[in-house]
Amino acid sequence: MNRLTIIVLILVFAGGIALFKLATYDPAANQTMPDLSDIASWQPTTVQIRQQLDTQAPLIEQKRQYGRLLRNRYHGKDMPVTLRVDERGTFYLECAATIPTWDKALIAHQVWREIRTLFGESPHIIIYESYIGTSSRRVGEARADAKNPELPEVVFDTGWHLRRKPQQTDFLTRPR
Repeated sequence: MNRLTIIVLILVFAGGIALFKLATYDPAANQTMPDLSDIASWQPTTVQIRQQLDTQAPLIEQKRQYGRLLRNRYHGKDMPVTLRVDERGTFYLECAATIPTWDKALIAHQVWREIRTLFGESPHIIIYESYIGTSSRRVGEARADAKNPELPEVVFDTGWHLRRKPQQTDFLTRPR
């Protein structure tokens, strides 16, 4: 046999294996993210959080305590999600970059509604995503809807890369 025949046989064999893998692939078998359809029932629930909040503490401390309880909820499901609040009352929702955008939107929607329920205010939530070992990147925000302030509006900024400032560690500017 010549070399061309051997190469063709190897390619046909590899293609057959690839087609078999494709035909038998089950995306539900490789779930890396939990199902968020029952997010309202995850522990601790909003009712449990309300019971655990220290009502004698200042409001900013209650909000920080809520952030810790929320982090426990998601870390219990192996989802790296953190909520921080600054002195002005702005919330910062930080999610791992591996969490899909639609799941980040669902999480932000849930957090906005819980804050509204627990503290009686329409919060401004800035959504960040982060990779391990890098600084966080702002990707969106959740705020009261302009037409109906009782509902949250989650907006993602898709043009961040167009306005991105070059970083010193950018691989394009590294000397070769």
